[in-house]
Amino acid sequence: MASRSTLRFLLAALPVFEGASELCDAGDSACAAKSSALLQHGARQSRADDESLYGAALAPICKDAADFLPEREMWAYCDFYGHGAVLPDEATCNAQDGCYGGMGWCHCEGKEGCLAVGGYWFAQTCTMEVEMFSQEQREMLHLADSSGSCLDLEANGMRASDLVSWPSTKCCASFPATVCDKDLTPQTPCMHNEDFEHNKTMWAWCDTYQAAPSVDECNSNGCEGNEWHCHCETKEGCAAVGGRWDEYQCWQDLMYMSAEVHKGIAMAKSQHSCDDIEVWHSPLMYSVDWLGGSCCSSGQSVCQELGGSGGGHHHHHTSAGR
Repeated sequence: MASRSTLRFLLAALPVFEGASELCDAGDSACAAKSSALLQHGARQSRADDESLYGAALAPICKDAADFLPEREMWAYCDFYGHGAVLPDEATCNAQDGCYGGMGWCHCEGKEGCLAVGGYWFAQTCTMEVEMFSQEQREMLHLADSSGSCLDLEANGMRASDLVSWPSTKCCASFPATVCDKDLTPQTPCMHNEDFEHNKTMWAWCDTYQAAPSVDECNSNGCEGNEWHCHCETKEGCAAVGGRWDEYQCWQDLMYMSAEVHKGIAMAKSQHSCDDIEVWHSPLMYSVDWLGGSCCSSGQSVCQELGGSGGGHHHHHTSAGR
């Protein structure tokens, strides 16, 4: 049964029903019935307001409808086993830029290469992702949109903030601002955002799969290998054996920092401490220390610079994900 605190939140969010708070005092059954009516009314009203931009079947996940990116790809892959696709032979696959493969398989990193070798590019767009939400989840998010908060909202066993956490990173132009926190501004794991070194390389590796250098060619160019692989520590050595040098930079990791972490960092800066701030049921420092230590010019995350325990030894915590 719904808690009284949740029901009072629903009633406060939708004051259209006069005297509803008095009904809640009459007993749990009356509260449950009234909250159900409020939820349905709020969802219908919000859907009517947003339908022209979100579409009738979609639920709001961003700060407003105009912020939603319907055609943005959430994820994609090249399919060779359906939709009329044809699996290319090994030579054809490896000759195409962005594709590589072996006997009986081929992998392509991008749409252009995939289509060029006869594959079918399957992409899950933001619209497709949001269409997968249940009716109860859609109504919950419409209520969040109209009330301006996701606090205490849950449907089908999932909190509203958790439901929008992943798709909002891809589908909201103003991320980390979402339907749950419309004014949230972007943060970095550093004490000062300008200290974040976006283009710093976190790690790098040499892909020699397609080049397949011989043992002699590999070892004579400063790399180490055998008949199965060739490992190069430097970009120059990688180029010498015909490999592809790939780098993973700080901005790429920052892209996947959730709205909850952004909010936690903002809270930490505001209270000058990471103590008692939790993200995903763990102290905030666990979400920022590694990236901050690698990518902040100071060599320290916001929690390390602020000092303190980071929330690891306290019993009362403030969650950044609500």
